[in-house]
Amino acid sequence: MIEPGELQALEDEVSAALATRNADRLPLLGHGEISLVLGWPPGDPRVACKRLPPFRDVAAFERYAAVVRRYIDELRAGGVRVVETDLHHLVRPDGRVVGFHVQPALPPQALGTDVLREVDASHGHPVLGAVADAVAGVTHPRLGVDAQLSNWAWLDGEPWQLDLTTPFLLDEQSRPLFDLTPFLAVLPAPVRPLVHREMVRLIRRWTTARGALLDMTASLLKERLDRWVDPVLTEVNARVTPPISADEAARVYHSDRRLWPLLFRLERANRWWQTNVRRRPFEFLVPERTTYEEAVAGRG
Repeated sequence: MIEPGELQALEDEVSAALATRNADRLPLLGHGEISLVLGWPPGDPRVACKRLPPFRDVAAFERYAAVVRRYIDELRAGGVRVVETDLHHLVRPDGRVVGFHVQPALPPQALGTDVLREVDASHGHPVLGAVADAVAGVTHPRLGVDAQLSNWAWLDGEPWQLDLTTPFLLDEQSRPLFDLTPFLAVLPAPVRPLVHREMVRLIRRWTTARGALLDMTASLLKERLDRWVDPVLTEVNARVTPPISADEAARVYHSDRRLWPLLFRLERANRWWQTNVRRRPFEFLVPERTTYEEAVAGRG
């Protein structure tokens, strides 16, 4: 999907953005709470690329990539359609490795959240039942999925999972199979153990159909799709027990609305510390604000 020279050109743009702390030239397609989605080539993107944090060496990247590939296989074996995804890496002169998830660039209007924005909630939409079925059919104590509708593309009447950066696979002790260390390095070192525990707790929540679909429902509030909560709960509660209430979804939303902006502020504080005090390069692309803060601005 992408040639090595194109990937290097994209990484050169990222390096320039990190050095200048000016991302205006980056071909940004969107972002979540953890990663940015970059398009290539600029102007008319053919692929969507998620840049991963630097890994210590090729072996560390390959261990992560192996878990992602297994995760894709297990999702597909469980009946989930997964958007075609290639994993690539570049070895830097210092020996560290930058990885990328590369997918076809899909039309923005195909995202589940954008699909719902265009239709009347009173009439429902088949994407709701299809995603709920997919989640209920694939989750088990060692396999989870991020069911937020922004992570699904609605293509030819079927939901396709997009978000594979964090492979929700657990071992026999309910620990993630992939190493969270490179991803947590964006944060100040003293808070990383605490955040690691919180991330593991969230991943475990997403290995149950109820937990994943509760999160999907709560995320509607972030997306300003409040009118869809009741139709979504109708579909979800036909598949999970005990039933999820609108109040429970609201509590999860308010908890996440506190967590993710806090982590974002810690990331920015770490960037300032690393660049201004330690005089070291900061290796992570950080969005201007979280999706939760964007939603609040949109409501205003």
